[in-house]
This record gives sequence, structure tokens and C-alpha cells, in this order.
Amino acid sequence: MKLARTAILAVASVSFGSAVVLHAQDNSGEPEMSELERRLDVDSVLFNATINEEPDDDLLEQGRLVAMGSSENGGSGMACITCHGVDGQGDGSAAFPRLDGQAGWYLYKQLEDYASGARPNRVMSGIAERLTEGEREAVAAYYAAMPTGDLDNAHGSIDGNQLQWGGQLASVGSAEKGIPACVNCHGAQGTGLPPSVPYLAGQYAGYMELQLELWSEGTRDNDAMDVMSTIAEKMSEEDMRAVAEYYARVTNPETGGEQSDTDYDMPAAE
Repeated sequence: MKLARTAILAVASVSFGSAVVLHAQDNSGEPEMSELERRLDVDSVLFNATINEEPDDDLLEQGRLVAMGSSENGGSGMACITCHGVDGQGDGSAAFPRLDGQAGWYLYKQLEDYASGARPNRVMSGIAERLTEGEREAVAAYYAAMPTGDLDNAHGSIDGNQLQWGGQLASVGSAEKGIPACVNCHGAQGTGLPPSVPYLAGQYAGYMELQLELWSEGTRDNDAMDVMSTIAEKMSEEDMRAVAEYYARVTNPETGGEQSDTDYDMPAAE
């Protein structure tokens, strides 16, 4: 499985240039700036950590331009929309995660880590290095301001018992394996705890599974106090797949002001 996941990243890197033509031509899904501006006071958009200035409409506009490929040192080859889409919803290949509505400071930190090499990635490292610090902040705020919602995408095939096990790991963890519950850090419904903890609810299962593998292998270790690395090392491949498929099926509610009730495709494990 690890070899398969690595191959996905390699293919994504090789095909990056040709993908520009496929995605950059259609901007019809781009959210209205007025909608993004309305969400400037949503917790996930506010940085609240190391970034001193609150996001405003000027920062959002700069972030939009960066996302479209208008960075100071870049061009169309650095357009975020190429892989993550104009709506920030990425795709299910495991290489391109959802960014829409993700915590702003978390997105900014990932760009900083890509640029410094703390989070190595063949595609993102080169892009982040060429962005200025201000551009990283702006594009992070832009994607954080996008309203999140359900994706109409097919989930992986998984046995119901295994899916229930994923729900158990998410809600209570495993005392036998020493795995703490995901909700301890990622929130009661997997919707994240801004500014530093990302949402899991509605994220692509393949991407989450891949990240757990990278943490377990030590390839990724840019989390605070090595929490994720320590947890992932205790998880089997089956554990990783189960919890990833579970969270992929959890509805991530709209966060355009008041939080709505979260619904599940299946009951959470007791």
C-alpha cells in the first residue's frame, strides 16, 4: 500500500505541467468575493497565531490572485487552482486535498513548512519556496474563507465493521493500542480546532490515509510535539484506512456564520 501511495505522488508531480491546461481554463466555480468577505470573522479564517493582522478584503483579493497564478515570482505553473480547484475542493487522488474552509493559520504553516523543507513534497516545496511570506498568508486566508460543504464524491469500498472501527478510533481511540481519540484534538465532529488543528470531516480518505502513512514512516513530522507521528506509529494500515474512510463520510457543515448541525452518513460508533 505504501508503494501505491508513493506512486500517486510521483504521478502527480510528473503530470503537474499538463494539468494546468485542464484546470485553469474554467473558473466558473470560483466563489464570489462578497461571499468570502462575509466570512472574514469566521474562526477558521482568523489566524490568531503569529499572524498579527486580521484578514481583510484586500488580503483576500491578493490571495485570489495568488491562487490563480499571479504570484510575484511565479506564473501559471504555480496556480493553486491547477490541483486544488477554483473552489478549493481538490480531488480524491490522495495527492490534492481539500483546502476550502480549512483553518487559515494551519494552511499558512503548511506553506511555511513546505518552503523550509520541514514538510517535504516534490510539488508543493518548489511552489511554496517561490511565494513571498505575504503571499503565503494571503492565499491561506483566501482558501480559509471559502465555505465548506459536502462533496458529491464516491467513497472507497469498505466493510461496515471496519468503518465502525474507524468511528470508534475517532471517538474513543483504542486503549489496547494506546491510540487516543481523534476528537481530542480535531473536535467532537472532526471539524477542526482553529487556528492550528485542521478539519478531518469531509476530507478525502486517500489523502488522510496517505498522511498517516507518512507520519508513521517519519517522512512527515511537522506537527507540534510529534503528536501525530507518535499516534500513527501505533496504527496498522487497517486502522489508518478505517479512520480515514470514516471521516471522509462525516459531513463538514457550512461555516458561513453560525455552525449548523452535523449529519453523518452512518451513526457514529458507540
